[in-house]
Amino acid sequence: MKKVVPDPPSVFPIPYSTIIADLPYEEAKSHATIVMDSLSNTVKQFIAAEDPAQRSTHLETLSISAVLLHALLAHMKTLEAQA
Repeated sequence: MKKVVPDPPSVFPIPYSTIIADLPYEEAKSHATIVMDSLSNTVKQFIAAEDPAQRSTHLETLSISAVLLHALLAHMKTLEAQA
């Protein structure tokens, strides 16, 4: 029996995150607040880190979190425009 393997995504690079289209405004707002808190804590860890590998990891985390925050805020903006 052959293993079924899905086709690779048609869009590269694959985005770090996507937002559920029907995510309610208040939930998006709550998630955005959590991501902002996480960003703040990661910045503090980045500043305190001395090891280059740790600093690199923190920068990658910041980059991914910023993309997620941008997507959440864009989703919220879209919901506000529809209201």
